[in-house]
Amino acid sequence: MSAAPTSKQAASQAAATVRLLGLDVDGTLTDGGLYFGQDGEVMKRFSVFDGQGLRLLMDHGVKVVWITARQSQIVEKRARDLGIFDLVQGCKTKLSAMDNIRTQLGLAWDECAFFGDDWPDFPVLKAVGLACTTPHSPAEMRAVANWTNSRPAGHGAVRELCDFILAHQANYTNPWLDA
Repeated sequence: MSAAPTSKQAASQAAATVRLLGLDVDGTLTDGGLYFGQDGEVMKRFSVFDGQGLRLLMDHGVKVVWITARQSQIVEKRARDLGIFDLVQGCKTKLSAMDNIRTQLGLAWDECAFFGDDWPDFPVLKAVGLACTTPHSPAEMRAVANWTNSRPAGHGAVRELCDFILAHQANYTNPWLDA
């Protein structure tokens, strides 16, 4: 009888089958800071390094969706600029949103990954094949995750995840290495 796979092995195996990546926004794609002026939210910082990683992932055929509890024109613009497959804002139940998108695409849960950092993301992490979180997440979330970033949120954490997924995908070659 073989031993159960380690978390690292399970993450590698799950990354190989990912066809849909869901992302929370604040605390994964951004540093989690919220900047407000007199008229509301005025700024969010996104990493172009993360954006390039998402483009590489999408160019390889992985659908990317952002699911966030907040509502922001800034997030809408960034998602549109990157060509994100779907953006769900003002979402109270992220599991339901992810399930609707997954079902629409005809995917099983084990073909899905999700990267989140706080309690609203927890039910999704328990459902997906590749559950990704941050070192600053609650301990219970880190316990169910099979991948945790090492780069800071908003400063390459999403790129690190994209590179991890792509490294385990069959037939992936970096187009920039052949240029």
